[in-house]
Amino acid sequence: MRVHRPTPVDDDQTEYMRQHVRECRELLKQPLPDTFLGRKTMDVPPKEEDADAG
Repeated sequence: MRVHRPTPVDDDQTEYMRQHVRECRELLKQPLPDTFLGRKTMDVPPKEEDADAG
């Protein structure tokens, strides 16, 4: 059975990925940006009844 022994390059890559994960986790902790999508900024004006209909 072969035993895997990490090389210094593996250590560098592992540390790089850990740092990347730390940065991503910090970004995910931030609140969602306000994009105005789905926000009601004012009420819809009521529809006018047709005086001739009826």
